[in-house]
Amino acid sequence: MKNACNVVTAFCSPAAQEKIVHLRNTLEKKGLLPADIDFEQSDFEIKDESLFFVSLNKENEQELRSLIRKINFKKRRFIILSDNEIDYFDFALEYNVCNIIHLNDLSEPVFLGILKRFSKNDWSLDPFFEKDKIIFSKRYYIFGNLNMRKIVENSFPDFLENLQGTVRNIFIINCHELVTNAIAYGIMGVTSYARDKKAYDFEDRIDIPKGKGLQVNLVMDSSNYGISVRDYGGVLTTQRVLEKVRRQSVVAGETVPQGVEDLTGRGLTILSHHGLLMFSIKPGNFTEISLISHLKPNIVRKPISILATEL
Repeated sequence: MKNACNVVTAFCSPAAQEKIVHLRNTLEKKGLLPADIDFEQSDFEIKDESLFFVSLNKENEQELRSLIRKINFKKRRFIILSDNEIDYFDFALEYNVCNIIHLNDLSEPVFLGILKRFSKNDWSLDPFFEKDKIIFSKRYYIFGNLNMRKIVENSFPDFLENLQGTVRNIFIINCHELVTNAIAYGIMGVTSYARDKKAYDFEDRIDIPKGKGLQVNLVMDSSNYGISVRDYGGVLTTQRVLEKVRRQSVVAGETVPQGVEDLTGRGLTILSHHGLLMFSIKPGNFTEISLISHLKPNIVRKPISILATEL
């Protein structure tokens, strides 16, 4: 039985509808639309097991709230398509919807990756990279006595050989943030409270037992690279991701983020300016955080786009 991907016209803005239809038609013409997806542009059907794209606005929010209470989230996935006009955070926090894509970020590769990710329940980097276009792909297991200041340079020298200049420096920043977060939360057992209060910091060198290491996956094609870091603590939640994203975001009526003076969450914000952030969380088992970023970086402050799933 095919998985249905429904564009919910009743809850999509005209701009969102137009863009999604254009992307779908483009993928179909290129023969890239996955065969196991029925793409239907239709109104909301509660009985359908589908992936829904929705836009929030003042006219439809109450109706959407009423319908969403009846939904089994394990069978239906929601992607909030955001713009610069509507504050979607109250809705996202209330219903723990942590799949938020800004319309400007909804490119053809991102849209195709989203369809593959949710229809196949594939939470890795694979849906966002075409196999025949990959020029580097390698998995690493990080453990032992590590120099925290040079952990990226020492752990991934073969990947770094493919990068030069600004993109190399940005990759090191991005990868260092993902790896150190995974070590702090998933291996060292640092609590979110301790990090919020900056009550913990790394020694220059740390020892990670072999059985408690990190799984890191690095992928690159001619346009993008992907970093995926998995720890086996599983302490992160989508609710905390949303709370940190909210604290570091500017919404209608605000000039600076609520969390401009927060001691944590800034790394998440930095990463969000560099690409698409993805979280796959199995509580008590693992947390996997991934970033897909361009090889030609355009470093600007932009709205956050994230995909997060608790399994």
